[in-house]
Amino acid sequence: MNGRSEGLASLRNTIYAALDRRDFPAARQAITRLLPQREAEALGLLASVGIESGDAAEAEEAVKKLRRVAPGDAYTRFLAARVKFMRGETVAPARELAALAREKNIPRAYQEKIYNLLGQCCRFLGRSEESVAAYLAASRAAAEPRLAALEYSDYLFNAHYLPPPSPAERRRRAAGYGAFFKDVTPFLHRWREPEKKLRIGYISPDFRDHVVLRFCAALLTSYDRARFEVYAYMNAPEDEKSRALAREVDGWRNIFGASPAAAARQIYEDGVDILVDLAGHTRGGALPVLAYKPAPVQVSGIGYFASTGLPAVDYFLGDVYLDDAAEQDAFTEKLMVLPHSHFCYAPRGQEPAVASPPCEKNGYVTFGSFNNFTKVTDEVLAAWAEILRQVPDSRLLLKADVFGAADSRAYAMERIARAGIVPERLILRPLSQEYLGEYADMDIALDPFPYPGGGTTCDALYMGVPVVTMYAARRSTRFSYALLTHVGLDECAVQTPEDYAVCAVALAHDTDRLDQLHKRLRGKMEKSSVMDQTGYMRALERAYEDVLHLDAEERR
Repeated sequence: MNGRSEGLASLRNTIYAALDRRDFPAARQAITRLLPQREAEALGLLASVGIESGDAAEAEEAVKKLRRVAPGDAYTRFLAARVKFMRGETVAPARELAALAREKNIPRAYQEKIYNLLGQCCRFLGRSEESVAAYLAASRAAAEPRLAALEYSDYLFNAHYLPPPSPAERRRRAAGYGAFFKDVTPFLHRWREPEKKLRIGYISPDFRDHVVLRFCAALLTSYDRARFEVYAYMNAPEDEKSRALAREVDGWRNIFGASPAAAARQIYEDGVDILVDLAGHTRGGALPVLAYKPAPVQVSGIGYFASTGLPAVDYFLGDVYLDDAAEQDAFTEKLMVLPHSHFCYAPRGQEPAVASPPCEKNGYVTFGSFNNFTKVTDEVLAAWAEILRQVPDSRLLLKADVFGAADSRAYAMERIARAGIVPERLILRPLSQEYLGEYADMDIALDPFPYPGGGTTCDALYMGVPVVTMYAARRSTRFSYALLTHVGLDECAVQTPEDYAVCAVALAHDTDRLDQLHKRLRGKMEKSSVMDQTGYMRALERAYEDVLHLDAEERR
């Protein structure tokens, strides 16, 4: 290697080290030195710095120059699509990336990036078959196991937007994730005499202002302190809610940025008896940490609804309405079925007062959904169109991020129009930070299928709005069904598209029933097992003691 090559290698190392620690000024300075020697490479890196730092103008300017230097290069075209995505566009990037992915001889180093971004665009637009295929292709194209596992997580998560395969096939797919960690050496655990308190560890990226916190806050605030200690492992930057939670628990560790091995070592040294993962295959999840088996018993649940596929995870948290004997076949874990709800819902606080049904003042019924539009399949749109057909003058209120950008809004409206819903019947709104008050504009919430609402279902019910849902055998289709059953509104949970329409139409025509539901649903929810913190924690902690006792017996 000559001196010039050594100089280039050193300069590249400097750039990538700065990028790894997110020191963007240092990265820019080093890239400026690279520019005279490797113009195309340097411009590509400048575009990456703009993207990673959130500076769209910088990224766009770098790509503009790069197009002059290397117009047909695959990475140039990828970066151009990435900048559009950064600007909020998804339709054109999806088209351009799909064309790029079909080309032969794309360097492998770029393939994973192309497929990943294609998956993101298609997911956002509700093109789930394409997004699932793209994430799987990204996993297969990834150059290193860590990245391949991350892409496979996205594949597993997004597969839930599609009609469910058999339990055995779901288990097979999930187990594919565990295969990425077959060479990981787990910690060894010896049986020990139980101490006065059992130490429970919870690991999540969502101990912050996030929807999942509303389902797991009780774990950190309402445990039996005479019998248990709780350690929380935060896998994300913290906010005010994080800092408030840190004051509630016996131990708080922020593992964000730590390697899976280092985070696992911390948990092991903390002497955690049971480690509970609350994220699964969702964004920011820490399953690679659990692969090291840092606790003798490991559980997953609440934030994710299907098998992790990791042999190191022993149990998956369920409840009596979500899970049956047949569903066990879809899991590599044993199901830990609680007698009531598998989570405890806690409102954000300072929720608006419940409003009367808006049909009383409007003179027409407003159906609605605040769910992620990715969940809204063509079959869902067809069912909604039939409901609107049977309820003349009714409206459909949709609130989702897809309506926040001009290109995706137009694309979504085309899909809606193809289902036979005319624009005059629509009320479309983008996402907003404060949205609960907008439930006052909705008479009846319509749940998507096969992937129903979670937080949105709880929000609607707490704001007094009845939810019509459709469920099947797969547990991920039954979330709203379980909620409605716990609350005493299981009459709104059906199993066919025909009954879904019948239920929604019947509610729309029964204004007295609607009025009563709007007035009473919040109270019914507050008195149900879904919000019974004491009963929930008692059942969960009893389950913890049972599984730890079984583990101790096996180790004797």
